[in-house]
Amino acid sequence: MDLSTCTIKLDHSLGTPEPCLNWRQVPGFPVFGTGQPTEPGFVQIAEKLSKDKIIWFNLRQEPVAYIGGLPVAPRLADQPHVNVEVPGSSADVDAMEVKLVKEISSREKDGNVEVHKDAGFAENPMDREDVAQSVKLDGLKGLNEILKSCGETSMPGISVVRVPFNEQRAVPVECFDVIIKALSSENAATTQCVFSSQLGSGRSSLGMVIASILKAVQMITKLNKMVEAGMAQKSWADNIIKTKFEDPLPSEDNKDAFMRGEFEVIKQLLEKVPETKAGKVLADKMIDICGTPPEGTGMQNLRKIIIQMKYKYDASTEDKQTVWKTMIINYIERYFYLICFATYVKEHEAEGFKKTFVQWLDEHSDLKAMIAEGKDKLEWTRKVDQSRVEELRNKLAGPDYKEKLGLLVSDLYKLAFQTYHDIPRGPIKDNLMRKLACKTLMEILPSEESSRIQQELVEKKLSIDFDTVVGLVVG
Repeated sequence: MDLSTCTIKLDHSLGTPEPCLNWRQVPGFPVFGTGQPTEPGFVQIAEKLSKDKIIWFNLRQEPVAYIGGLPVAPRLADQPHVNVEVPGSSADVDAMEVKLVKEISSREKDGNVEVHKDAGFAENPMDREDVAQSVKLDGLKGLNEILKSCGETSMPGISVVRVPFNEQRAVPVECFDVIIKALSSENAATTQCVFSSQLGSGRSSLGMVIASILKAVQMITKLNKMVEAGMAQKSWADNIIKTKFEDPLPSEDNKDAFMRGEFEVIKQLLEKVPETKAGKVLADKMIDICGTPPEGTGMQNLRKIIIQMKYKYDASTEDKQTVWKTMIINYIERYFYLICFATYVKEHEAEGFKKTFVQWLDEHSDLKAMIAEGKDKLEWTRKVDQSRVEELRNKLAGPDYKEKLGLLVSDLYKLAFQTYHDIPRGPIKDNLMRKLACKTLMEILPSEESSRIQQELVEKKLSIDFDTVVGLVVG
């Protein structure tokens, strides 16, 4: 990648960033997550950790530098809202980080340098606005330089491991083995793991779940060995394993099949490879405790986020749906691999991981094809009860359709409510219902009237919403 053609963008665009953004700990494990800290933030993190061993997992695939204590990263000029993907090894990314510092230094002009940021927060990248500003080029250094300094001062002996996962995804799958290699011989109860990414959301959560799955199985193995050695009762150990690592946490979301992760490709996996059923139980429990409140203390529940994004896809306009759809597909793939990984860990931890996760996947070669073909098997358009649509069309038929329309408004909303009955109450559901009511109204109007309204909407550049269409019909 040619850094000379890239812009330099602040990791955190809004206001004054917190020193250790989105810092949290997994309940019951020495596993921590954070967004990219400011330079002073590393000192604060050191104060939050104990004196036990620390392994810092950098989950960013892109190089990171610091200007005036704030983290920045390169972006392609034509894709300012997308993190760059740097192919190659971790060593290649480390080398690029050195080049990034030199590139930023070369752009200095009158003691300043141009950096970019988002004008405001927008979850969908298509809604973000890129703005440039000039900042004082002060305290320029690379992330590795800061971490090395921490190892000599505030976090003595810290180990740093780069795990270059693609954003939103659990690939390359070799990254799972990187974490296994770093943690498999460590004390599950005392070795501290810090997972950092840009915002501390998706990639940090992924790393935290992977580490928690591994530590959970290590603890299960230890409990079973205590039973075998006659040091503990089997019923006592089984009860701990069941309550701590298997039983789902109480939640209203458990009533929803999609919130439980029962997507078509996941059900196919559980049927094809029965041992993944136990893997899913473990993965789900770790996902929940690493996820959002009330089950966890984190930023993102890697299972529930799939259907939550699907609701946003349903509610958005067609031009914005492409981004949501890509996220949903990536999230399903990520969840699929986490279930496979949990299954692998349960099978191979006790023997010291003589087989890697990559090798395990190669032995189950049909699984890669399964997820490749099945990750987009969702109902991308809602099925509307066409018999009800025809009933409404017949009710509205005739020259007096304008007078009849007032009586049909509630029927249109009842149909919309029935179609989206599974979505929780809130702005997303309201928006979906209004969109469907509007779409259905346009369908059941006499064809000449529908064509007239379509033309008027275009000519007057009006938004296509329910109130506007009703107003044009009766007006």
